[in-house]
Amino acid sequence: MKNISLLFTVLIIGIFFNSCDQKVKEELPEVSKQPVQKTDDGNSFLEEYPNAKKMKEIDARLNPENSVESLAWQKQTKNGSETVQVVAYLNEDGLPMKITEYFIEGNYKPDGQRHYYLENNKMIGFMEGASIWLDSTTANYAEKRTIYNDLEPVITQVRYADNIDRIEGEQWKNIRQEHHSLEKVNKILAGADEFDPHFISVVKSEQLFLILGEPKPQTEERYTTAVRVDEMTPFITDLLDNLDKYKFRPVNLTFKVVGGNNLPEYRVLTDIAWKE
Repeated sequence: MKNISLLFTVLIIGIFFNSCDQKVKEELPEVSKQPVQKTDDGNSFLEEYPNAKKMKEIDARLNPENSVESLAWQKQTKNGSETVQVVAYLNEDGLPMKITEYFIEGNYKPDGQRHYYLENNKMIGFMEGASIWLDSTTANYAEKRTIYNDLEPVITQVRYADNIDRIEGEQWKNIRQEHHSLEKVNKILAGADEFDPHFISVVKSEQLFLILGEPKPQTEERYTTAVRVDEMTPFITDLLDNLDKYKFRPVNLTFKVVGGNNLPEYRVLTDIAWKE
């Protein structure tokens, strides 16, 4: 497995400035009365919106071996638990061409994936697929897409189905155009602001985990993440001997992702140091 670093700022700084003024609209979409043609009917949609075609071409070029994965973050709130993690897929020049956000909003709120498509560090498209929970066991499935031109959305569409297996048979319908921001996924990839990891505590069982996150007391809402320790280094030994001394101290770290594919997935520490 490849090592993953939080020091991703150089790759995403251009994207941040291109997108920092964009805001997500969270109100319920107002659906147009007129359905638009499905993309799998032919080429009319792709011809009318060239960036939609580029999105398909980007998907065809993705190489999981040429990607950067974030830490997996969790936030306990009064309404339940939220989780989020991000994968950035890089092109041949090492720049992100697609960023995927995996999210669970908890407490019957949507969970799914958001995909941000990029060209020359500029947003050209957005796609979201999410389960919309009706109760604890029943969910519908919804997809939303926005096509951009010169950083401005030119069309936003949605479609709904009883489940994900039936979504391809549903027609897209126009809603009010939406902006989508890259700010959060950029911060997750860069380890910035609320996603800047600080040492909080350790969990010892059959394996050792470092708990990292926002330097806030447990009584407050905060993002936290866990990193598995497989090797006892001098840094880890010193940390275990001085837990109170180092609490809430920021760290730089690298890690690898192991597991997945229907197995438990872990971030395993490969290197760590205190921030200067």
